[in-house]
Amino acid sequence: MDVRIPLDESMFGFGWVLAGWTVQPDVMVVLGEGRQVGWVEHGLDGGDGWVAVHDGFFLGDPATQQAVLHVTPELAARTIRQARIHDLTASQDA
Repeated sequence: MDVRIPLDESMFGFGWVLAGWTVQPDVMVVLGEGRQVGWVEHGLDGGDGWVAVHDGFFLGDPATQQAVLHVTPELAARTIRQARIHDLTASQDA
């Protein structure tokens, strides 16, 4: 990976980064707390937006089953962070 974009620490916490390759700018890995927690991809669903993928699933609207399209990869990464927090909270409640 030759591209690293640190994500806003005040919003994401410490150590969150978008990483990718200049030869494939439409795909970026989301690294959180030292490991891959998902990825974001532009145009993945054929639309003109960034889709967040977490645990192998598009993150989107449960009612319509449509992926949410984000304007920027940072916003898509934020959705992954929220899903991760939800997953961690749910596993602690079990």
